Amino acid sequence: MRKQFVLDKRTNKLLEELASYNGGNRSLIVRQAIQVYSDMEDRLDKIEADPAFQAMMAKSDADIKAGRMTPHEEVVRRSRGLSTRKTKKR
Repeated sequence: MRKQFVLDKRTNKLLEELASYNGGNRSLIVRQAIQVYSDMEDRLDKIEADPAFQAMMAKSDADIKAGRMTPHEEVVRRSRGLSTRKTKKR
């Protein structure tokens, strides 16, 4: 079955590069990419259907709405402080 689609320059370059490792078979690369994407979506659907994941996300949402979170800048600052301490211990 033949299909037609449009690629931007970057994606076309990636397709050509990947195909070069498979005898220039661009169709094979497109089929594999679609299968990988489908598999990823299936795994995400399974994760999102897990009641434990749903509960964790609900708690996280409630914590954010209540202001119980650490700002990104603070996390970065703390992380840098930890890596500095590790370097000094060596």
